[in-house]
Amino acid sequence: MGEKKEKQKSTLSLGLRYGYGIGEFGLNFLLTFITYYLTFFLTNMAGLSVAMAATVTTVTTVIKVFGMPIAGVLIDTIRIKGSRFRGWMIAGSVLYLVGGTLLFLKLGLPPVAYAILFCVFFFIYWLGYSISWSSFRALMDPVSNTPMDKVGLTAAASQWGTVARLIFSFIAAAILGLFATNPAAGYTTVNLIFGVIAVLCFFIVSMVTKRFDNDQLTDEQRAALDAAAAAKKAKPKMSKADFWKTIKTRPMLIFILCAIFRCAVLTVMGTLLVYYLTYILENPGIVSIYMFITYAMSFIGALLVQPLASRIGKRATFVVTTLLSAVCIFALLFTGTSTVAFIVLMSLFQFFGVFSSTLIPTCMADIGEYNAMVNGSQARGFTFSIGGMAIQIAAVLGAAVASFGMLAVGFDPMAATAAGIAGLKNLFIWGLGIISVISALLFLLYPLTEEYMAKMRADYAAKQEG
Repeated sequence: MGEKKEKQKSTLSLGLRYGYGIGEFGLNFLLTFITYYLTFFLTNMAGLSVAMAATVTTVTTVIKVFGMPIAGVLIDTIRIKGSRFRGWMIAGSVLYLVGGTLLFLKLGLPPVAYAILFCVFFFIYWLGYSISWSSFRALMDPVSNTPMDKVGLTAAASQWGTVARLIFSFIAAAILGLFATNPAAGYTTVNLIFGVIAVLCFFIVSMVTKRFDNDQLTDEQRAALDAAAAAKKAKPKMSKADFWKTIKTRPMLIFILCAIFRCAVLTVMGTLLVYYLTYILENPGIVSIYMFITYAMSFIGALLVQPLASRIGKRATFVVTTLLSAVCIFALLFTGTSTVAFIVLMSLFQFFGVFSSTLIPTCMADIGEYNAMVNGSQARGFTFSIGGMAIQIAAVLGAAVASFGMLAVGFDPMAATAAGIAGLKNLFIWGLGIISVISALLFLLYPLTEEYMAKMRADYAAKQEG
């Protein structure tokens, strides 16, 4: 028992954990701003019709789904001199800055031409995000010494991300307010500022993690790398065998399903929240208070992820906290139109939800290590990008559940009826609750527990020595 407990300790200093985690702080500003303001800008600033704006947002959703694996292939097939992941992380953040800044330019083009160019800029922005995010997360492997190190890194990143969203809720609107006479310039300026923040944060991450990813190879490793590079000149893209070898394993397939359902919860909640506040609680003005309290609870939860996972294990932490978040949602069935009860229960929902959200990147790291030991796959960047793709598929699923769900329950915001509002409440509660429960039950099948991984590492080490 003593040996097992020792394996679950984190060996990384606070400086290293939070120096790494600041990358999530950099990503969240621009990402959050574009998420909230994309459709509004297209209709109210760029002057696109609702139909054209819907077409553009549909295309951007497709870009999100396929941008992640493209980034993974690039990371694993092209090596930037001096590092495996840090160079791509910086390069991706620069693309993220450029694409995000160009995205909200008001160019005075005809609607169709503007829509096409907007999608091109969005692809640049999203490819940059995907490259930065995948390489940033893949850095967990070389930095970590123990399984709990990975949890510590993702927990620190989650805390930084929550801090970024809290700051965002105060400064984004304030910056836009400075450009009241030229709002289009305000959007571009905000994106530029947030993009620069991302680049600076990733430079910090690069410096903090340099000794773990500095490409200092032995002569034998250098020779092997040169041979691999020569082979890639003849076949620069990943083969179908490489692709399937990475994603067809049981842990990856179970994880993809779990991530899709767990992350879909966030999209359903975000899509339906304003409607719930407006038509059920009849108090839409509390959204700012709601965001502040729930973000604060998320931050507290992120502080507790590592201690809880160290005590009961990652799988148990994921399952238990996800089920508790579902309990909080189902409790809304008994609170009527109480605003206070809603905020309390949703704050607890967010508190428990941050545990599973934080553990998702940790699972990606475990799967990358598992694939390396089982089938020799070193496609760590691609592994993380597939996880990122699952998160984007979750966004599509969540949006579909929310939008088609409102249609199915008969809720029309332009002509709300008592029956429609009752249907909206049931959709919000049962939709979030059932999807959360499905995710928890699926994760019971996830095989990469601490004990399983420890045995695999021992067997793999013995095989290498033999």
